[in-house]
Amino acid sequence: MPSLSFSSCFFVPFCGYFPLFMAFPSSYSSSRDRLMSQLMTVLALDFDGVICNSAEEVLQTALGTWSVLNPDSNLPRRFDEDPDVRRSFERLVPLGNRAEDFGVALHILSGNLDVRTQDEYDRIRTGLGLEWLEQFHHEFYQTRSRLRTDNLNRWLAFHREYPAFTALLERHQNDTTLAIATAKDGDSVRLLLRHFKIDHLFSDELILDKETGLAKTTHLKVLADRLNCDLGLITFVDDKLNHLQATAPLGVRGVLASWGHNTPREHEDAREAEFAVATLETVEGLLFGAG
Repeated sequence: MPSLSFSSCFFVPFCGYFPLFMAFPSSYSSSRDRLMSQLMTVLALDFDGVICNSAEEVLQTALGTWSVLNPDSNLPRRFDEDPDVRRSFERLVPLGNRAEDFGVALHILSGNLDVRTQDEYDRIRTGLGLEWLEQFHHEFYQTRSRLRTDNLNRWLAFHREYPAFTALLERHQNDTTLAIATAKDGDSVRLLLRHFKIDHLFSDELILDKETGLAKTTHLKVLADRLNCDLGLITFVDDKLNHLQATAPLGVRGVLASWGHNTPREHEDAREAEFAVATLETVEGLLFGAG
C-alpha cells in the first residue's frame, strides 16, 4: 500500500508561494519542469483518458442509454453505417464533464447540430434542462451496470490501459503520492485497476470517484484535506482541458494528457493557456524531471 507520509514534502520552504502558472521564456522550460517535478508531492490522475482508454465502453454505454430513452431513434444505426458519426462524437466528448454529457453529444448528433466551441456546447447543454440531464445520468449508470453484470469479460475487453503510462507509475510509485480524481463510478475504477494489475499503486481512500462531487475542484479540495497537503503541491493530470481550467485557480499544476479523449483543438488551447501538454513520450520528464 502506498505511503501517505509527507515527511519529505517540505524541503522547498517557499513552495506554497510559487506561482505555478507564471510564464517562462522557452529557454527556461527544462529548468522550470525540473523545479516543478521537485515541488510535486501528490500526483492526482483522471482515470478515463489518462490511465484507461475507455472510448469504446463509453460509446457502447452511451448508445445503450440513448436507445432506452429514445427507442425509435436511428442514431445507433448511423454509428454503424457512417464512421464520420463516431469521429464527430469523439470531437464532442472533450467538451463535456460527466456521464450526462455523452447524452448531450448524442443529442447534438441526432439533430445534426453544428457545435464547434465550448460556449456553443454549453448553451445546448443548458437548454436540455436539469431533468433531462439527470435522467440520462441515471440511465447511463444503470446501463453500465447491466453491461458489466451480463458479460464481465466483454465489458472489460472494451477497456485498454495506456501501458507506457502505467509503467511510468510503477517506476515512480515511491517518488510521489498517487491519487485518482474521476467522474467515473468507483466500482468500475477499482475493477479496472485490478484488471490492469495496478491496484496496488493506489490507496483506496485516495480513489475519489463521481460520488465525491460534481466538479474536479471538489475532488482536489477533498484530496488535499485527506492528505493535509497544500493544494499547490498537487499536480493534476486530466485529458479534459475544461477540468484543468476549472481547477487552475486552486493553485494546482495542470497537465493535459494528449493521449486521452481530446483533439488538436484542445492541445492548442491548452498551450495558449500555458498548461503543459504531455505526450506519452514527454510525460515522465514533465512530471518527474526524468529523461
